[in-house]
Amino acid sequence: MAMSDRWDQAVADPHVGALLRGVDTVLSIQGSSWSVVLSVSDGRIRRTEGGEGDREPRFVLRATDEVWDLVLAEHPAPGWQSPLHLVRTGSMVVEGDEREYLRHLHVVRAVIEAARHEEAIDAVVPRRPLSAVGTYHRVHSALGTADVYVERCGSGPQLLALATAGSDTSQWHGLITETDVTDRYELITVDLPWHGRSSPIFGDPAGSWTLTPARYTDFIVAVADALELPCPTLVGASMAGAAVVHALATHQDRFAGAVACQVGHGVGNRAVAELRAADIDASVFVPEWTYGLMNPASPSSFRTRVWWGYSSGGHGLYAADIDSYQQWRFEEVAALLTSASPHIAVLSGSYDTSVPPEASRALAAAIPNASFAEMPELGHFPHAENPGRFAPHLESALRRVAAHPSRSG
Repeated sequence: MAMSDRWDQAVADPHVGALLRGVDTVLSIQGSSWSVVLSVSDGRIRRTEGGEGDREPRFVLRATDEVWDLVLAEHPAPGWQSPLHLVRTGSMVVEGDEREYLRHLHVVRAVIEAARHEEAIDAVVPRRPLSAVGTYHRVHSALGTADVYVERCGSGPQLLALATAGSDTSQWHGLITETDVTDRYELITVDLPWHGRSSPIFGDPAGSWTLTPARYTDFIVAVADALELPCPTLVGASMAGAAVVHALATHQDRFAGAVACQVGHGVGNRAVAELRAADIDASVFVPEWTYGLMNPASPSSFRTRVWWGYSSGGHGLYAADIDSYQQWRFEEVAALLTSASPHIAVLSGSYDTSVPPEASRALAAAIPNASFAEMPELGHFPHAENPGRFAPHLESALRRVAAHPSRSG
Protein backbone atom coordinates (compact mmCIF):
# COMPACT_ATOMS: atom_id res chain seq x y z
CA MET A 1 0.00 0.00 0.00
CA ALA A 2 1.31 3.47 -0.90
CA MET A 3 2.18 5.65 2.09
CA SER A 4 -0.35 8.32 1.12
CA ASP A 5 -3.08 5.68 0.91
CA ARG A 6 -2.25 4.52 4.43
CA TRP A 7 -2.99 7.92 5.93
CA ASP A 8 -6.14 8.37 3.85
CA GLN A 9 -7.27 5.04 5.26
CA ALA A 10 -6.35 6.12 8.78
CA VAL A 11 -8.33 9.38 8.78
CA ALA A 12 -11.42 7.48 7.61
CA ASP A 13 -11.14 4.74 10.23
CA PRO A 14 -14.02 4.63 12.78
CA HIS A 15 -11.63 3.64 15.57
CA VAL A 16 -9.87 6.97 15.04
CA GLY A 17 -13.05 9.02 14.68
CA ALA A 18 -14.47 7.67 17.93
CA LEU A 19 -11.59 9.24 19.89
CA LEU A 20 -11.73 12.77 18.46
CA ARG A 21 -14.44 14.46 20.51
CA GLY A 22 -13.01 17.54 22.16
CA VAL A 23 -9.64 17.23 20.41
CA ASP A 24 -8.17 20.33 18.75
CA THR A 25 -4.61 19.92 17.52
CA VAL A 26 -2.39 19.59 14.45
CA LEU A 27 0.34 16.95 14.22
CA SER A 28 2.79 15.75 11.64
CA ILE A 29 4.08 12.21 11.13
CA GLN A 30 7.31 12.04 9.16
CA GLY A 31 9.70 9.51 7.68
CA SER A 32 12.96 10.10 5.86
CA SER A 33 11.27 10.58 2.49
CA TRP A 34 7.68 11.50 3.28
CA SER A 35 5.52 13.45 5.70
CA VAL A 36 1.84 13.89 6.47
CA VAL A 37 0.09 16.68 8.37
CA LEU A 38 -3.12 15.84 10.24
CA SER A 39 -5.48 18.51 11.56
CA VAL A 40 -8.06 17.60 14.20
CA SER A 41 -10.99 19.79 15.24
CA ASP A 42 -14.75 19.59 15.74
CA GLY A 43 -14.58 15.80 16.08
CA ARG A 44 -13.01 15.35 12.63
CA ILE A 45 -9.52 14.60 11.31
CA ARG A 46 -8.23 15.53 7.89
CA ARG A 47 -4.99 15.59 5.96
CA THR A 48 -3.71 19.03 5.05
CA GLU A 49 -1.05 20.21 2.64
CA GLY A 50 0.48 22.59 5.18
CA GLY A 51 -0.13 25.56 2.89
CA GLU A 52 -1.47 29.05 3.47
CA GLY A 53 -4.45 29.04 5.81
CA ASP A 54 -3.52 25.71 7.38
CA ARG A 55 -2.41 25.63 10.98
CA GLU A 56 1.16 24.62 11.73
CA PRO A 57 1.77 21.28 13.49
CA ARG A 58 2.02 21.49 17.26
CA PHE A 59 4.34 18.49 17.29
CA VAL A 60 6.09 16.14 14.87
CA LEU A 61 6.61 12.39 15.29
CA ARG A 62 9.67 11.49 13.25
CA ALA A 63 11.47 8.23 12.43
CA THR A 64 13.45 6.76 9.55
CA ASP A 65 11.66 5.03 6.69
CA GLU A 66 13.15 1.75 7.91
CA VAL A 67 11.59 2.20 11.37
CA TRP A 68 8.21 3.09 9.86
CA ASP A 69 8.34 -0.05 7.72
CA LEU A 70 8.62 -2.10 10.91
CA VAL A 71 5.97 -0.11 12.78
CA LEU A 72 3.43 -0.14 9.94
CA ALA A 73 3.83 -3.83 9.12
CA GLU A 74 0.47 -5.58 9.19
CA HIS A 75 1.81 -7.78 12.01
CA PRO A 76 4.63 -5.87 13.74
CA ALA A 77 7.31 -7.94 15.44
CA PRO A 78 7.48 -7.74 19.24
CA GLY A 79 8.86 -4.38 20.32
CA TRP A 80 7.75 -2.52 17.18
CA GLN A 81 4.04 -2.26 17.92
CA SER A 82 4.01 0.78 20.21
CA PRO A 83 5.00 4.33 19.17
CA LEU A 84 5.09 5.31 22.86
CA HIS A 85 7.71 2.64 23.56
CA LEU A 86 9.71 3.60 20.48
CA VAL A 87 9.80 7.25 21.54
CA ARG A 88 10.98 6.25 25.00
CA THR A 89 13.75 4.08 23.56
CA GLY A 90 14.85 6.59 20.92
CA SER A 91 13.76 4.85 17.71
CA MET A 92 11.25 7.66 17.22
CA VAL A 93 11.65 11.35 18.05
CA VAL A 94 9.08 13.94 19.10
CA GLU A 95 9.81 17.49 17.98
CA GLY A 96 7.86 20.58 19.00
CA ASP A 97 5.46 20.64 21.96
CA GLU A 98 6.09 17.39 23.83
CA ARG A 99 3.23 18.00 26.27
CA GLU A 100 0.87 18.33 23.32
CA TYR A 101 2.11 14.95 22.10
CA LEU A 102 1.57 13.40 25.55
CA ARG A 103 -1.94 14.84 25.74
CA HIS A 104 -2.79 13.30 22.38
CA LEU A 105 -1.21 9.87 22.63
CA HIS A 106 -4.59 8.30 21.91
CA VAL A 107 -4.85 10.09 18.57
CA VAL A 108 -1.26 9.26 17.58
CA ARG A 109 -1.67 5.58 18.49
CA ALA A 110 -5.05 5.19 16.81
CA VAL A 111 -3.89 6.84 13.58
CA ILE A 112 -0.78 4.65 13.36
CA GLU A 113 -2.77 1.52 14.17
CA ALA A 114 -5.33 2.38 11.48
CA ALA A 115 -2.55 3.00 8.92
CA ARG A 116 -1.31 -0.59 9.31
CA HIS A 117 -4.24 -2.31 7.65
CA GLU A 118 -7.93 -2.08 7.05
CA GLU A 119 -9.47 -3.64 10.13
CA ALA A 120 -13.16 -4.23 10.60
CA ILE A 121 -14.51 -3.71 14.11
CA ASP A 122 -14.86 -7.26 15.41
CA ALA A 123 -18.20 -7.35 17.18
CA VAL A 124 -17.40 -10.33 19.37
CA VAL A 125 -20.37 -12.39 20.48
CA PRO A 126 -19.30 -14.24 23.66
CA ARG A 127 -19.21 -18.00 23.23
CA ARG A 128 -20.37 -18.75 26.77
CA PRO A 129 -22.43 -16.89 29.38
CA LEU A 130 -20.70 -14.71 31.94
CA SER A 131 -21.73 -17.03 34.74
CA ALA A 132 -19.58 -15.59 37.54
CA VAL A 133 -21.34 -14.98 40.84
CA GLY A 134 -20.28 -11.87 42.75
CA THR A 135 -20.34 -11.44 46.53
CA TYR A 136 -18.95 -8.99 49.06
CA HIS A 137 -16.79 -9.91 52.04
CA ARG A 138 -15.62 -7.62 54.79
CA VAL A 139 -11.87 -8.22 54.84
CA HIS A 140 -9.48 -7.07 57.56
CA SER A 141 -5.84 -6.94 56.52
CA ALA A 142 -2.71 -4.83 56.86
CA LEU A 143 -4.27 -2.53 54.26
CA GLY A 144 -7.18 -1.77 56.58
CA THR A 145 -10.81 -2.88 56.45
CA ALA A 146 -12.87 -2.87 53.26
CA ASP A 147 -15.88 -4.57 51.74
CA VAL A 148 -14.11 -6.58 49.07
CA TYR A 149 -15.78 -7.74 45.88
CA VAL A 150 -15.20 -11.36 44.83
CA GLU A 151 -16.37 -13.27 41.75
CA ARG A 152 -16.46 -17.06 41.48
CA CYS A 153 -17.12 -19.30 38.50
CA GLY A 154 -16.69 -22.99 37.78
CA SER A 155 -15.71 -26.00 39.85
CA GLY A 156 -12.57 -27.98 40.52
CA PRO A 157 -9.17 -27.00 41.93
CA GLN A 158 -9.36 -23.43 43.13
CA LEU A 159 -7.52 -20.59 41.38
CA LEU A 160 -7.28 -17.32 43.29
CA ALA A 161 -6.60 -14.80 40.53
CA LEU A 162 -5.57 -11.16 40.82
CA ALA A 163 -5.63 -8.43 38.18
CA THR A 164 -2.88 -6.13 36.93
CA ALA A 165 -2.08 -2.76 38.50
CA GLY A 166 -5.07 -0.41 38.57
CA SER A 167 -7.51 -3.02 37.28
CA ASP A 168 -10.16 -5.39 38.64
CA THR A 169 -12.01 -8.69 38.27
CA SER A 170 -13.43 -7.75 34.86
CA GLN A 171 -10.02 -8.56 33.35
CA TRP A 172 -10.85 -12.25 33.86
CA HIS A 173 -14.28 -12.23 32.22
CA GLY A 174 -12.94 -13.31 28.83
CA LEU A 175 -11.46 -16.45 30.37
CA ILE A 176 -15.01 -17.35 31.45
CA THR A 177 -16.84 -16.43 28.24
CA GLU A 178 -14.25 -17.51 25.63
CA THR A 179 -12.71 -20.67 27.14
CA ASP A 180 -13.74 -23.78 29.02
CA VAL A 181 -11.19 -23.35 31.82
CA THR A 182 -13.98 -23.06 34.40
CA ASP A 183 -15.23 -26.52 33.40
CA ARG A 184 -12.14 -27.89 35.16
CA TYR A 185 -11.17 -25.19 37.69
CA GLU A 186 -12.95 -22.80 40.01
CA LEU A 187 -11.82 -19.29 39.08
CA ILE A 188 -11.98 -16.92 42.05
CA THR A 189 -11.13 -13.29 41.34
CA VAL A 190 -10.93 -10.39 43.75
CA ASP A 191 -10.81 -6.60 43.62
CA LEU A 192 -8.32 -4.86 45.86
CA PRO A 193 -9.77 -2.12 48.10
CA TRP A 194 -10.44 1.08 46.08
CA HIS A 195 -10.40 -1.04 42.88
CA GLY A 196 -13.33 -2.13 40.73
CA ARG A 197 -16.37 -2.79 42.91
CA SER A 198 -14.54 -3.07 46.26
CA SER A 199 -15.07 -0.25 48.72
CA PRO A 200 -12.35 2.19 49.73
CA ILE A 201 -10.51 1.40 52.95
CA PHE A 202 -12.88 2.54 55.67
CA GLY A 203 -11.75 5.89 57.07
CA ASP A 204 -9.01 6.57 54.49
CA PRO A 205 -9.24 9.79 52.44
CA ALA A 206 -9.53 9.71 48.65
CA GLY A 207 -6.12 9.71 47.02
CA SER A 208 -4.38 8.10 50.00
CA TRP A 209 -4.15 4.58 48.56
CA THR A 210 -0.73 2.99 48.98
CA LEU A 211 0.48 -0.57 48.72
CA THR A 212 3.64 -2.56 49.48
CA PRO A 213 4.53 -6.15 48.57
CA ALA A 214 4.18 -7.24 52.20
CA ARG A 215 0.79 -5.57 52.65
CA TYR A 216 -0.42 -7.02 49.36
CA THR A 217 0.56 -10.50 50.59
CA ASP A 218 -1.26 -9.94 53.86
CA PHE A 219 -4.37 -9.01 51.87
CA ILE A 220 -4.13 -12.13 49.70
CA VAL A 221 -3.87 -14.34 52.79
CA ALA A 222 -6.75 -12.48 54.45
CA VAL A 223 -8.96 -13.02 51.40
CA ALA A 224 -8.10 -16.74 51.25
CA ASP A 225 -8.98 -17.00 54.95
CA ALA A 226 -12.21 -15.01 54.60
CA LEU A 227 -13.33 -17.24 51.72
CA GLU A 228 -12.18 -20.38 53.56
CA LEU A 229 -10.06 -21.51 50.62
CA PRO A 230 -7.99 -24.47 51.90
CA CYS A 231 -5.02 -24.35 49.50
CA PRO A 232 -5.67 -22.42 46.27
CA THR A 233 -3.23 -21.88 43.43
CA LEU A 234 -2.41 -18.20 42.96
CA VAL A 235 -2.56 -16.61 39.50
CA GLY A 236 -1.46 -13.08 38.69
CA ALA A 237 0.03 -10.90 35.98
CA SER A 238 2.37 -7.90 36.16
CA MET A 239 2.07 -6.35 39.65
CA ALA A 240 -0.10 -9.30 40.67
CA GLY A 241 2.47 -11.67 39.16
CA ALA A 242 5.06 -10.28 41.55
CA ALA A 243 2.50 -10.39 44.37
CA VAL A 244 1.79 -14.11 43.95
CA VAL A 245 5.51 -14.93 44.01
CA HIS A 246 5.90 -12.90 47.22
CA ALA A 247 2.81 -14.48 48.81
CA LEU A 248 3.85 -18.02 47.97
CA ALA A 249 7.45 -17.51 49.15
CA THR A 250 6.31 -16.14 52.52
CA HIS A 251 3.31 -18.49 53.05
CA GLN A 252 4.34 -21.80 51.51
CA ASP A 253 1.92 -23.83 53.62
CA ARG A 254 -1.06 -21.71 52.54
CA PHE A 255 -0.97 -22.05 48.74
CA ALA A 256 -0.64 -24.99 46.34
CA GLY A 257 1.55 -23.06 43.92
CA ALA A 258 1.50 -20.04 41.66
CA VAL A 259 1.26 -18.98 38.02
CA ALA A 260 3.14 -15.69 37.68
CA CYS A 261 2.86 -13.83 34.38
CA GLN A 262 4.89 -10.83 33.18
CA VAL A 263 7.22 -10.59 36.18
CA GLY A 264 11.00 -10.41 36.61
CA HIS A 265 13.46 -9.79 39.43
CA GLY A 266 12.23 -6.20 39.62
CA VAL A 267 10.71 -3.48 37.49
CA GLY A 268 12.03 0.05 37.11
CA ASN A 269 10.50 1.51 33.96
CA ARG A 270 6.79 1.87 34.67
CA ALA A 271 6.50 5.15 36.59
CA VAL A 272 6.49 8.59 34.97
CA ALA A 273 5.34 11.96 36.30
CA GLU A 274 2.58 12.10 33.67
CA LEU A 275 0.63 9.41 35.53
CA ARG A 276 -0.30 12.12 38.04
CA ALA A 277 0.19 15.30 35.97
CA ALA A 278 -2.60 17.87 36.38
CA ASP A 279 -2.37 19.02 32.74
CA ILE A 280 -2.81 15.52 31.26
CA ASP A 281 -6.06 13.56 31.33
CA ALA A 282 -5.27 10.35 33.20
CA SER A 283 -8.32 8.64 31.67
CA VAL A 284 -6.56 8.98 28.30
CA PHE A 285 -2.89 8.78 29.25
CA VAL A 286 -3.04 5.70 31.50
CA PRO A 287 -4.78 3.45 28.95
CA GLU A 288 -2.34 4.57 26.25
CA TRP A 289 0.56 3.88 28.65
CA THR A 290 -0.63 0.27 28.81
CA TYR A 291 -2.24 -0.34 25.39
CA GLY A 292 1.02 -0.66 23.48
CA LEU A 293 2.12 -3.55 25.68
CA MET A 294 -0.30 -5.87 23.86
CA ASN A 295 0.03 -7.72 20.58
CA PRO A 296 -1.81 -5.62 17.95
CA ALA A 297 -2.99 -8.90 16.40
CA SER A 298 -4.99 -9.74 19.54
CA PRO A 299 -8.74 -9.23 18.98
CA SER A 300 -9.55 -5.52 18.95
CA SER A 301 -12.62 -6.06 21.15
CA PHE A 302 -10.49 -7.47 23.95
CA ARG A 303 -7.76 -4.84 23.55
CA THR A 304 -10.52 -2.23 23.74
CA ARG A 305 -11.73 -3.78 27.02
CA VAL A 306 -8.25 -3.42 28.47
CA TRP A 307 -8.08 0.20 27.26
CA TRP A 308 -11.51 0.97 28.69
CA GLY A 309 -10.69 -0.63 32.03
CA TYR A 310 -7.71 1.68 32.41
CA SER A 311 -9.77 4.66 31.29
CA SER A 312 -12.18 3.95 34.15
CA GLY A 313 -9.74 3.76 37.09
CA GLY A 314 -10.01 5.85 40.24
CA HIS A 315 -8.01 8.99 40.94
CA GLY A 316 -4.30 8.20 41.30
CA LEU A 317 -5.00 4.46 41.57
CA TYR A 318 -2.80 3.20 38.77
CA ALA A 319 0.09 5.47 39.74
CA ALA A 320 -0.09 4.27 43.36
CA ASP A 321 -0.13 0.64 42.24
CA ILE A 322 2.89 1.23 40.02
CA ASP A 323 4.70 2.80 42.97
CA SER A 324 4.09 -0.46 44.81
CA TYR A 325 5.14 -2.63 41.89
CA GLN A 326 8.45 -0.79 41.65
CA GLN A 327 9.18 -1.81 45.25
CA TRP A 328 9.20 -5.46 44.18
CA ARG A 329 12.59 -7.10 44.62
CA PHE A 330 12.78 -10.85 44.20
CA GLU A 331 16.03 -10.89 46.19
CA GLU A 332 14.05 -10.06 49.34
CA VAL A 333 12.28 -13.44 49.26
CA ALA A 334 14.65 -15.55 47.14
CA ALA A 335 16.24 -17.34 50.10
CA LEU A 336 12.83 -18.59 51.25
CA LEU A 337 12.27 -20.64 48.10
CA THR A 338 13.82 -24.11 47.86
CA SER A 339 13.33 -27.23 45.78
CA ALA A 340 10.75 -28.27 48.39
CA SER A 341 8.66 -25.12 47.87
CA PRO A 342 5.41 -25.20 45.88
CA HIS A 343 5.95 -24.87 42.14
CA ILE A 344 5.91 -21.45 40.49
CA ALA A 345 5.10 -21.50 36.77
CA VAL A 346 6.38 -18.31 35.14
CA LEU A 347 4.76 -17.19 31.86
CA SER A 348 5.75 -14.32 29.59
CA GLY A 349 4.13 -12.77 26.53
CA SER A 350 6.58 -11.91 23.74
CA TYR A 351 4.98 -8.52 23.03
CA ASP A 352 5.54 -7.19 26.55
CA THR A 353 8.17 -4.42 26.39
CA SER A 354 7.92 -3.56 30.10
CA VAL A 355 8.88 -7.04 31.36
CA PRO A 356 10.31 -8.80 28.31
CA PRO A 357 10.52 -12.60 28.18
CA GLU A 358 14.23 -12.65 29.03
CA ALA A 359 13.44 -10.98 32.37
CA SER A 360 10.80 -13.58 33.23
CA ARG A 361 13.05 -16.40 32.07
CA ALA A 362 15.81 -15.14 34.38
CA LEU A 363 13.38 -15.05 37.31
CA ALA A 364 12.26 -18.63 36.71
CA ALA A 365 15.90 -19.75 36.51
CA ALA A 366 16.52 -18.23 39.96
CA ILE A 367 13.63 -20.14 41.61
CA PRO A 368 14.53 -23.75 42.55
CA ASN A 369 11.10 -25.27 41.88
CA ALA A 370 9.94 -23.27 38.87
CA SER A 371 9.29 -23.52 35.15
CA PHE A 372 9.18 -21.00 32.33
CA ALA A 373 7.19 -20.77 29.11
CA GLU A 374 7.03 -17.97 26.57
CA MET A 375 3.71 -17.04 24.97
CA PRO A 376 4.73 -15.83 21.48
CA GLU A 377 1.30 -14.48 20.51
CA LEU A 378 0.59 -12.49 23.69
CA GLY A 379 1.72 -9.37 25.53
CA HIS A 380 1.52 -7.84 29.00
CA PHE A 381 -2.17 -8.68 29.56
CA PRO A 382 -2.32 -12.29 28.30
CA HIS A 383 -5.44 -13.24 30.24
CA ALA A 384 -7.36 -10.17 29.04
CA GLU A 385 -6.07 -9.30 25.55
CA ASN A 386 -6.64 -12.77 24.05
CA PRO A 387 -8.11 -15.18 26.62
CA GLY A 388 -8.66 -17.91 24.06
CA ARG A 389 -4.95 -18.05 23.29
CA PHE A 390 -3.97 -17.64 26.94
CA ALA A 391 -6.06 -20.56 28.24
CA PRO A 392 -3.82 -23.37 26.87
CA HIS A 393 -0.73 -21.67 28.35
CA LEU A 394 -2.51 -21.32 31.71
CA GLU A 395 -3.66 -24.92 31.81
CA SER A 396 -0.21 -26.19 30.87
CA ALA A 397 1.24 -24.09 33.70
CA LEU A 398 -1.35 -25.45 36.13
CA ARG A 399 -0.42 -29.00 35.19
CA ARG A 400 3.21 -28.20 36.00
CA VAL A 401 2.14 -26.80 39.37
CA ALA A 402 0.15 -29.97 40.11
CA ALA A 403 3.01 -32.22 38.97
CA HIS A 404 5.54 -30.60 41.31
CA PRO A 405 3.82 -30.23 44.69
CA SER A 406 5.56 -28.91 47.78
CA ARG A 407 7.72 -31.45 49.57
CA SER A 408 7.99 -29.39 52.74
CA GLY A 409 6.58 -30.60 56.02
